[in-house]
Amino acid sequence: MRHLLILLVAASGLLAADVTGTWTGTFTPSGEEAGPAHLVLKQAGTVLTGTAGPSPEEQREIQHGKVENGVLTFEVTGKDTTMKFVLHQEGEELKGEATRESDGQHQSASVAVHRSPQH
Repeated sequence: MRHLLILLVAASGLLAADVTGTWTGTFTPSGEEAGPAHLVLKQAGTVLTGTAGPSPEEQREIQHGKVENGVLTFEVTGKDTTMKFVLHQEGEELKGEATRESDGQHQSASVAVHRSPQH
């Protein structure tokens, strides 16, 4: 009985953390104005795939995506750099940080997106 309870609690945690969908909001580099953010995510268990970018027309593939305990980690590779994301799910919002190294400089941006209603 105890094992069944543990299994049910673990399964409900996975269901509650499902981030599949389209997310829009802001991407704010440190010390700069906020810009748009657009994520299209698909979760299968703890594996996260999809795309990310500033708009639906400008998307890059997510790599090394994971979802564990409401924390999303993934990378997006651009022209000359890889940006690493760590986002925390808070209901219908994802908030966190994106970081990258560029020309020996550490750069970061805050990310805040909400799930778009499904049509």
